[in-house]
Amino acid sequence: MNNGQVYFIGAGPGDEGLITEKGIRALVRADAVLYDRLVNPKLLLHARPTAEFIYVGKFPKHHTLRQELIQEEIIRYAKNGQTVVRLKGGDPGVFGRVGEETQALDKAGIAYDLVPGITAGIAAPLYAGVPVTHRDYGASFAIAAGHRKKETEGELDWQSLAGIETIAFYMGVNNLQQITDQLLAHGRSHDEPALIIEWGTTGRQRTVQASLATLALTAKEASISNPAITLVGRVNHVYETKSWWERKSGFGQSYIVAYDEHYNEGIQQELQETGANVLVYPHVTSIAKPSPTNYWHDVTSICFEDAQAVRHWIVWLRECNVDIRQLRAELIVRTELAAKQLEQFGLSSMQDDTREAEVSLSGLPGTEQIGTTTHTYHPMSHDCLAKQFGSGERQTVHFPTVASVSFFMDSLRQGGIEWVADYIDAICKDREVEPVVKPYFAIKEEEHESDLVRRSWQSGESRDRTVRAVYS
Repeated sequence: MNNGQVYFIGAGPGDEGLITEKGIRALVRADAVLYDRLVNPKLLLHARPTAEFIYVGKFPKHHTLRQELIQEEIIRYAKNGQTVVRLKGGDPGVFGRVGEETQALDKAGIAYDLVPGITAGIAAPLYAGVPVTHRDYGASFAIAAGHRKKETEGELDWQSLAGIETIAFYMGVNNLQQITDQLLAHGRSHDEPALIIEWGTTGRQRTVQASLATLALTAKEASISNPAITLVGRVNHVYETKSWWERKSGFGQSYIVAYDEHYNEGIQQELQETGANVLVYPHVTSIAKPSPTNYWHDVTSICFEDAQAVRHWIVWLRECNVDIRQLRAELIVRTELAAKQLEQFGLSSMQDDTREAEVSLSGLPGTEQIGTTTHTYHPMSHDCLAKQFGSGERQTVHFPTVASVSFFMDSLRQGGIEWVADYIDAICKDREVEPVVKPYFAIKEEEHESDLVRRSWQSGESRDRTVRAVYS
């Protein structure tokens, strides 16, 4: 068997939008993904649900897998002919130990690609409103490890480092006193401005400003912890209390939106533009089943439970070489969206919630009608949702349609995480959704926190009406 291909991909510092297009293309092809602790878990949803996901995250003073074992795992998967992605937070070449891993692959004769990523030492300051170079304050920039392996401690060239105008220290919270003492001893000013940016580029971002002399004490009093970037230099004069990122209307807010094919993409995009953290659950791959009959022109009545069933039915007509003009079936729909979908194909229908039909088609999970779709739930989608509930606090889930309730509940069962239902409060877009939600969750009165979601729904509906007007 030929060896597979390995991709080392920089996942960026936290904001899921900061991964490169080339990185996503490789993720889509992956058979196995080995990922770190600081990788945004939603990035894993780009990989196929059939891929194997291996967590190799490392915490300070605790390694889930030793480096040598990580390299062995990469080689093992690659020698089985698989496409392997090693997904690293930030950039793989910046304190990512990619040099050790590529040396092991060179020795094993395995091909690899290196896909750079956005590194935290540049991105976190920028999300805090501070560029690492500035015409008035600094034309040189350096990055340094805030902590060192025991056998190499003390090897930083502090004299040379202190001569650089702007310095970003990675993961140096526990060594702040040593860092500041060394910089001061080698000529930096006690009054020089410094920043610590915790969880940069995420909704948890927090920035602390102090003078270089008081930085360690200020960080301790603020209970700053890793991951954090420490930025030292006169460029910090441009820092303001709130950055462009922290001023966004959705900054620091998290939303869980139940999946619905018509709403999830628009809502997610709208909310992410506000700086909010958005999880659409579940992440669904839907595949049409084979057509239940090849004789559609003989069927007298068809009932469509949802719009997705309409789309699959149109595909089947084409596959069966059925001229839509020859159909004599009465078309019945259960939802307005299904009726609108038929209208796009020039077909009229009758909406009736009770009338039976010769053939019933549904794209919803767990329905008794002839199903039109096989739904696959991404395994990492369950992990993403479970992490949202890791704090034990109640979370609000927004249900846009009746269909979204079916997908949500079915996915909880498939993922074995029914326990999260005990911590959920529901907000429903329409009153018709409430009776479907009530058996499972408490209905929460809409408050300010749902305003962004409602505006996103409305924006999505307006966009949908515009598209229909253009193509009708």
